[in-house]
Amino acid sequence: MAIRSPTTPLRSRIIRSATLILPVLALALLSTMFLLARKVNPDDAIPYAEVDVSERARDQQLTMPRFAGVSQGRTAFDLSARLALPDPEDPRRMSAVALRLVLNDAGGGRATVISDAGDLDTAERTIVLTGDVRVETSTGYVLRTDQLEGSLAGLAIVSPEEVTGDGPLGKLRAGSMVLTEDENGSALMLFTNGVDLLYTPPK
Repeated sequence: MAIRSPTTPLRSRIIRSATLILPVLALALLSTMFLLARKVNPDDAIPYAEVDVSERARDQQLTMPRFAGVSQGRTAFDLSARLALPDPEDPRRMSAVALRLVLNDAGGGRATVISDAGDLDTAERTIVLTGDVRVETSTGYVLRTDQLEGSLAGLAIVSPEEVTGDGPLGKLRAGSMVLTEDENGSALMLFTNGVDLLYTPPK
């Protein structure tokens, strides 16, 4: 025999009332939250940098660019730089810093040219190297000049400035120098415009 508690009807009424009242209270609270929410101030937006996009496009940089090929006389060249800035009007022309040019001729000769800065045209294969230009060759020359300029298409690179350094025969100075190649593909280094040589006998 079941014993019915006298409070059971009251408890049932409370539960039924709660199931109706609680959802209504929840909706009321949500509505209050939206009404009291702070109005968005467009001046409080995340700050942004005022950058001229067109200026950034003009200032594009190439990190560690490298250009390689072969001259008409079969001298292989490998030109690299630490950084290059393309010309905004013609990206094939660019200014560069910390350049390194390696020339390997068909006869096995090698020359390495290092400069502080320079300009190059990848379409025409022309270069201008400036600022403490250093030339080292596999034949024993270590030379310095202020500028080298010319073409890599048909190897013809000229130093219009004075050249000084050491060679197999001793110390030398020349008014100018030309790096070129003969019909057999061998690179040649010609000193012109007055050449002074301090001969050092081999030991």
